[in-house]
Amino acid sequence: MDLLKKKSLWLSIIVLLILCGATVYVLHRELAGQDIWGTLLNADPFWFSMAVLAMVLYFIADGMNIARPLRISGHKISFGQMLKYSFAGFFFSSITPSSTGGQPGQLYFMAKDGIKVHSGAFSLLCTLLSFQIISVSWGIVGAFFAPHGLWNLDGKYSYVFPIGFILNLAIIVTLACVLFSRKMACFFAWAYLKLPGKKSSKPGERYASLRSFAGYRRAAKVMRQNKAVFLKMLLNSFVQITLYFSVPFLCARALGADSLDWFSAVCTQGALFLSVSSLPLPGAAGVTEYGYALFFDGLIPTGILGSALLLSRFCNFVLPLAESGIGMIVLQLKQKSLRTKR
Repeated sequence: MDLLKKKSLWLSIIVLLILCGATVYVLHRELAGQDIWGTLLNADPFWFSMAVLAMVLYFIADGMNIARPLRISGHKISFGQMLKYSFAGFFFSSITPSSTGGQPGQLYFMAKDGIKVHSGAFSLLCTLLSFQIISVSWGIVGAFFAPHGLWNLDGKYSYVFPIGFILNLAIIVTLACVLFSRKMACFFAWAYLKLPGKKSSKPGERYASLRSFAGYRRAAKVMRQNKAVFLKMLLNSFVQITLYFSVPFLCARALGADSLDWFSAVCTQGALFLSVSSLPLPGAAGVTEYGYALFFDGLIPTGILGSALLLSRFCNFVLPLAESGIGMIVLQLKQKSLRTKR
């Protein structure tokens, strides 16, 4: 038993070091050569505080959406747990290409809390579907109402928005089919069991996979019987994403862009997000900065455009990345300590 505890301790330490290393690397990449301290000193404290608060509320709203499907599946989720899952999703999405690490990271912490994989997967798919529907909706609104029309973009970037829109729409259709169509869910389960690594599985392993699928379908049935829950998730996602898309506006106002109005800024950010969110880059690095300069040119005075971009990136990516990494570890250690005392 002592040996198992020591192995678990060393494994936790290794994971912690990896997470810290990844955080330091991404933060260094984002801030290298940037005068973030000078920008912060020049920022209006009120508007900057509003940007930071918007991201705090973003995490809370995300955690609430994750918790709703879990609760109707019979799991008791505390405030700390829902925040931890939200932090894990943001952190691992930020350091992996195309945000592919978010859901596996969340499932890992859910499993540590005793939540079955099928319940966790169902919750995360519902949360992702809700998020996609609202973000694509804001992107479409932005395509028509953003001051800089997407239809007039020149060069290679003119192809980014259509590609991003098609990819995100495909994600919505696939998720809706998997979640609410029994035939499509069965097809994906069949395809999963036919994968090369699964063909030689032992009968017991195949039975476990089918049992997990059955549990997933039971959760989907419960969601169909509680449609109001998903409607609440959509409303919650609207608040969450609107807060997230408001951060560039708040940061620009913090640096003196008094002529920028909220609706134009949110529409522009919605169109930008839809363009770059599915690109295979960690945090859509590089292309996000270029897109920001292209989309917000003329809306934000040229003299502060670079500083507004830096402050916005700091508030909606760099600072939340550090917060989510630290918060995730602290909440996990605190929960582990409470279990030990019991």
